Amino acid sequence: MTRQLPNWVDAFYDYTSFLPSPELFRKWCAIAAIAGALERKVWVHTQGSDLYPNLYTILVAPPGVGKSVVTSRVEQLWRALDGHHIGSSNITKAALMDELAAADRVIVRPRETPPTITFHSLKILSNELGVLLPQYESEFMSTLTDIYDGTRYSERRRSIKDQLDIKHPQFNLLAGTTPSHLKDFLPVGAFDQGFLSRSILVYSGDTQIRPLFDVETGNREKFRLIKQDFARIGKLYGQMLFDKDAAAAVTKWHMGGQNPRPEHPKLHNYCTRRTLHLLKLCMVASAAEGDDLTISLENYQTALSWLIEVENHMPDIFKSMNSGGDSKVIEECWYFCFQLFSKTKQPVPESKVYNFLQQRVPAHSVERVADIMVRAGLLSIIQVNKIGPCYKPMEKHSHE
Repeated sequence: MTRQLPNWVDAFYDYTSFLPSPELFRKWCAIAAIAGALERKVWVHTQGSDLYPNLYTILVAPPGVGKSVVTSRVEQLWRALDGHHIGSSNITKAALMDELAAADRVIVRPRETPPTITFHSLKILSNELGVLLPQYESEFMSTLTDIYDGTRYSERRRSIKDQLDIKHPQFNLLAGTTPSHLKDFLPVGAFDQGFLSRSILVYSGDTQIRPLFDVETGNREKFRLIKQDFARIGKLYGQMLFDKDAAAAVTKWHMGGQNPRPEHPKLHNYCTRRTLHLLKLCMVASAAEGDDLTISLENYQTALSWLIEVENHMPDIFKSMNSGGDSKVIEECWYFCFQLFSKTKQPVPESKVYNFLQQRVPAHSVERVADIMVRAGLLSIIQVNKIGPCYKPMEKHSHE
């Protein structure tokens, strides 16, 4: 049976358009879904070792933006895969390792050498990262870091019978969280440690308003095809190879500075793993299109576009973590306008207000915060000749 869809990621993205979830979340849930389906059955060989496509994907957004509505679709697809293992979303470190030990997979390959492949692969889907990881425990985070790379994991316990020795482990993680939880959860220096440098943080604050009854009518056939092709993706096996053009392009990017490159200081350690992230995404892009286990130049370009797009939004996470909420930003903005107006006796140009807000809130929230201040009577809009829209702060007693 051949594939029914030209590109699985595009099909999932289009199918989920009726969900009140940001476009970036829908795209990255599709990417994470494929990464989970491939397990350790697909790999690329680079720098003397095999690299697998597993991902730690964390959706970051304020409450009510639409994280769980799209992750639930991924869970449906993962649970439909024969023989695959889904972990608990609320679990201790010891119990998680027990679940991984029990998540054994045996791939039978008749007339091949070796005829069977054995590994342990576990997919974890947590709609709230705070449920899976209620607090930052160094041992737990170090274990997640260690398992990510797929190397042998062993653990000595009190009872000899309970010793853990997992030769070929693998985790795939898809989780959701809020900037406020990250702020409370992460200790100082967490972004310099291994777990977050191995994670793809997907940020969006875009609230999608959808008609209440615009559900899957007309899309059920598409979802059937999505599930059918996804089952094929879940059965892929073998080493993926870069064609000549793709190999040349990824090498040039890797050796030439990996531009464009995130500049935020908290992403410094993350940047050291960008090439590995890109190679994993190349495997996903290839699997989304077909079964030939070949990574083309177009697959590389798609993977790079995914990576650059998500990285462009990552700095907004830190703004959201540090802003203290809209109320604090609004207060600071009003004071900024009031001080400037008192000094110049002139309304504050819109460009200056927007620039002030851009330093404190994600780009998509700038216009929204300014609009809130106008509606609340904190600022009034005045058209000034040759300047355009300007803001005049109302007296302090007017907004108290």
